[in-house]
Amino acid sequence: MSINRLFVAALLVCSCWLLILPFSQATESNWPQQQQRINFLISAIENAQLRFIRNGTEHSPQEAAAHLRMKLRRGQNSWFAPAKEKWTAEMFIDKLASKSSFSGKPYQIEWPNGERVDAAVWLYQQLAIYDQQ
Repeated sequence: MSINRLFVAALLVCSCWLLILPFSQATESNWPQQQQRINFLISAIENAQLRFIRNGTEHSPQEAAAHLRMKLRRGQNSWFAPAKEKWTAEMFIDKLASKSSFSGKPYQIEWPNGERVDAAVWLYQQLAIYDQQ
């Protein structure tokens, strides 16, 4: 299978999950709050002293944040996706920020001491910190 076909197939598969997501968590009235929570998560990555591991390759916090902004923009503009008013920070973590939509491999966070943790774990910890403020 050619790379282009594989890429298109991966995009279709990744877009399909958006059809079956439970959307009851977010309503139009709380989209601004969800958007703030998502922006906080991206900023937390961008400003952290860590490395972001995506498909086995290390990326700076700034590169990771740019990548997640791109994935969010594409995800919200997909014709398979729910309206942005239905997105939640949890949906962002689970569907976009925690694994590669191409390979399915989980993203990881690497601390300066070399310890690694799945990005989803770290992002949920950061979200809990934000929600306690």
